[in-house]
Amino acid sequence: MSTKSFSKNSAYKRTLIAILVGMMLITTSTIVSVKASPITVTVSPTSGTFGTTVTVSGNDATAGGEVRVYFGIFFFAFFAARTTANSTGGYSVNITVPALSVGTYAISVLDVETGDMNTAWFDIQPTIVVTPEEGSSYDEIAVKGYGFSSGNLITLTFDGDDVTPTPQPETDDWGSFEAKFNVPPAPNGTYTVTAEDEGANSASADFTTIPKITLNPTSGPPATLVFVNGTGFGSSVAYSIEFDAINVTMYGTISTDPDGSFMQIFLVPDVPDGTHRVKATDADGNSATASFLVPSPVMTLEPSTTFSSSMVTVKGSGFPPNEPALLYLEGTLVISLTDLMTESQSLFADEYGSYEYSFVVPIAKPGVYTVTAYSIPEGGGLVIGEELASSSLTIIENPAFEDIGGNLTDINARVVSIDGNVATIETDIGTIKADVSGIQAEVVPTGYELSLLATILALIAAIGAWLSVIVARKKTLTSTPETKPKSKAK
Repeated sequence: MSTKSFSKNSAYKRTLIAILVGMMLITTSTIVSVKASPITVTVSPTSGTFGTTVTVSGNDATAGGEVRVYFGIFFFAFFAARTTANSTGGYSVNITVPALSVGTYAISVLDVETGDMNTAWFDIQPTIVVTPEEGSSYDEIAVKGYGFSSGNLITLTFDGDDVTPTPQPETDDWGSFEAKFNVPPAPNGTYTVTAEDEGANSASADFTTIPKITLNPTSGPPATLVFVNGTGFGSSVAYSIEFDAINVTMYGTISTDPDGSFMQIFLVPDVPDGTHRVKATDADGNSATASFLVPSPVMTLEPSTTFSSSMVTVKGSGFPPNEPALLYLEGTLVISLTDLMTESQSLFADEYGSYEYSFVVPIAKPGVYTVTAYSIPEGGGLVIGEELASSSLTIIENPAFEDIGGNLTDINARVVSIDGNVATIETDIGTIKADVSGIQAEVVPTGYELSLLATILALIAAIGAWLSVIVARKKTLTSTPETKPKSKAK
């Protein structure tokens, strides 16, 4: 018979316990005689939940003898504690209520020396434990329940609103369950979480909502647009946002919603690189903070080792969002004048501060050079602003065609595009721009494939000749009349 059946019929349980006790007494009476005053037992408290400490005490035990305590009912009774009676037969010991389904259970004591037994009754009541006990809207909360009816479905509510997860939790054979739910939007305060089973047994626990803000993005350079979401603030009250000590509250809704939430935007002010504090505070004094990182601008070159007349791509991050940048190789401007004159979008970092631009390395002697990105101050033109970031570029000797055995496959040469008379060839040692205006591909009437093959073969031959010519050319470092860029003031 299940624990659930016992819990629904206390009278039947007591009868079975009496039978059990009687059987034990009959068995022990064949060994020892029963005292005129059998052992007594009292429990305090007489009801409680899982984990409750219960004091079991009594008198008339064998002086100095062992006393054992059992908790449960009939087949489910188990050993709970042992103690030694004092010189007058008195005893006292604490036990902890186990995780059993709701109902009335026996706490039985046994005088080991005489076989005397006695029983007191304890009622197990439902309880729930909420973890954590405080948090913010949308946080995931764990609920553990004990002492409910076994095999019953559980319904969860938060301040009266149903938050029962799917699938619906169900108690096990011992009346226990575990479940999780997400805290609904609610203003700052303490709310009641309640669990109820199909048998109308219920238990409650408190949960406190606290203010919280989240930022998106969580990092970026000055002028980055940041979205702020707040929850757990006061209901329908004014609020403000600070970036460090700078008030960055923008126009729009400046009071929280009735559920204590809000959404706001701000622009990162002109502050030094590093980690900064964003703080939201409402008129009720509720506040929450989050960190925002202003990173130092960085950039890389791909490839970082190449030769004159090859193509290099600059990739940067942490640049001023939606702002242009000028690139210099030492004192030489390496961006396209066409891009500069037309204010090409390719010169601008995106809204997240990411920057990418490709340029052709000017003719220069082999060596290590610095490629630097500078901002463009208001007024534009070729006026240099502050230094944003820099990276090293190593220029090596141009490879001669004969150095690679006359076979471009040794450097994985690949023609990626032909724009008019300019072919773009990617190799393991860089990107080559080749003038192929002298190539005359014979058109073969019998098939387009043969014509294409002839064109490719002629192109490869032209590239080989081009490489042989440029390796013999003396390389000189070029410069422009512009003023040498100034360094960033830190």
